[in-house]
Amino acid sequence: MYNMETILEEIMINTLKKSADQFQKEGEYEQAKRMYFNALRLSEKLLESNEEKFLPLVSKISKGIAIMYEEVNIYDLAIKYYRQSISLDKEIFGAKSEKIANSYLALGNLCRRDFRYIDAERYYTKALNLYLDLPVSKANNIEKKVINIYHYLSIICSAMGKIQETKDAYMHLLNIYKDLVTDENDTHKPELAMVLFNLGTLYLKNSLRNKASEVYLFALELLLYLDSKDTHSYKETIAHTLHNLGQIYTEQLDYPAALSAYKEALNHFIELADDNPSRYGSEVALVFKNLASFYRQQKRMDLAEYFHLRQIELYRELNHYNASAYDFILASAIIEGVEYYGQHSITLYEAEAILRSYEDEMHVEDVLEKIFMLREEMSFI
Repeated sequence: MYNMETILEEIMINTLKKSADQFQKEGEYEQAKRMYFNALRLSEKLLESNEEKFLPLVSKISKGIAIMYEEVNIYDLAIKYYRQSISLDKEIFGAKSEKIANSYLALGNLCRRDFRYIDAERYYTKALNLYLDLPVSKANNIEKKVINIYHYLSIICSAMGKIQETKDAYMHLLNIYKDLVTDENDTHKPELAMVLFNLGTLYLKNSLRNKASEVYLFALELLLYLDSKDTHSYKETIAHTLHNLGQIYTEQLDYPAALSAYKEALNHFIELADDNPSRYGSEVALVFKNLASFYRQQKRMDLAEYFHLRQIELYRELNHYNASAYDFILASAIIEGVEYYGQHSITLYEAEAILRSYEDEMHVEDVLEKIFMLREEMSFI
């Protein structure tokens, strides 16, 4: 039994919380804050009379406050009230609960957006362990959340340079999608293709070329199938996959396969650049650069210089629109022309003029020194 004062206070708390929720929804955060904290103060007072009854209410209000602070980017206070809500929920539901897992997931998302990757990884892992420990009957409800967690873990672990943890996240995603994908249903094939591409890229970055090429080929097969259904959505990833395969085959001295991959990648990037030159022009230039290196590696210097000049021509054009992005790349390409192809040293003055405007940057001094050395070498020829 409760006395009339308790009943009235409970009604008042629910009214305050409902008003706070509405103010928050409308973006009236100061009003929402005032209502939430009044509700929190009154509900904490009622805990003394019946903890079992009012503990869930205190938890809900604490979570509402956490969400409010998250929406206005006051992350430290958002974390404080999320943690308070979790602590209360553990008392109500025990340590293993989907509700607690949801709060850990919210904390992980919050920390990820605030670039607190170590904390984000910890909270995501806590949420993941709880989700995976739930009864099989709830598996369908939490599958999407588990997929999202592995996806975010792959991103933040990659950003932190945690190679094994990144790979583990990709492998978990592959296992999930493997069970979801069927010949008759294309629903999850785009996600599977992107996981394969990202895993291949992880292997490539860590010089595991055989593994990278194997995974890229699986990704490419799937991407080409998807591209046959929708030619606008997958062309960029197909181009990057082929370009990366070209680099791998070149390093493995499989020149016919490398040339085929580079040519296909170039065709895709040129098609993309026709529609969006500012975004994809640099990708075309990069393929030209790698083709120059490809032919130079085989001592086919006429073709190597041809693609080198195409690269410089394109970087000059891009440089007109975004000098800060392409100045250093253009200068480096000009220097390579003198170094590798014996182009006239007078072009080094153009590279030097570009670099002089960036003299405060440490790496520029090394490049200027290289220009000086090349001039010295060319003076004896």
